Amino acid sequence: MRQEAEGIIKYDQSGFRFIDPLPKQEYAVVETYRKILNNMNLIGVYENGLGYGNISRRKNYLRLKRTKRPQFIITGTQTGHLKDLTGEHYTRVIDFDIQAFSVTAQGSVRASSETVTHASIYEMNALIGAVIHIHNNAVWKYMIAEGYPSTGKWIPYGTYEMAVSVKECIGDTTQGLIVMKGHEEGVIAYGPNLSTAMHLIENIYKQAHGRRAP
Repeated sequence: MRQEAEGIIKYDQSGFRFIDPLPKQEYAVVETYRKILNNMNLIGVYENGLGYGNISRRKNYLRLKRTKRPQFIITGTQTGHLKDLTGEHYTRVIDFDIQAFSVTAQGSVRASSETVTHASIYEMNALIGAVIHIHNNAVWKYMIAEGYPSTGKWIPYGTYEMAVSVKECIGDTTQGLIVMKGHEEGVIAYGPNLSTAMHLIENIYKQAHGRRAP
């Protein structure tokens, strides 16, 4: 299994501002789903210490910054090894610019290295309210074999090219699954809410693991 170094932030993060931990009511719903994914080892850490996976939810932060672009809350970079997250581990994304490959965010931890990918998904459709990025080898191989929408095998995680490719996969849909061919084990689920995105993951997980020979 090849595991590329996770957590290396490639976008311009000069717009990040350190603030006190976020209040629980702001991240509680996301944490409920993140805990399930962590228990399933779909968000977590490899034996070599590299973390993987992230989750986000669309939020209204216009009180903090006026923008026409989507805003959202996302897990912070390199938090996969933690069983439970608190306000210290979530980040507000209050603006971004895909073309400039930059993110404006605030929190006690920098936003996930896949933040621009999440941003590009939200930008595609105002009805998309949640994004989940998991890692699972069986699911990844199953989706490639079954011809699910995919990003190119030459496109690495957290890049401008990934953001553009993900947009092409989404089109005018409001929910679905994407397999990241160039990001081993990487799969994205998106939907109008976290419940829908989670349901998509649970279904594809059952299909992929049921398909494997004993």
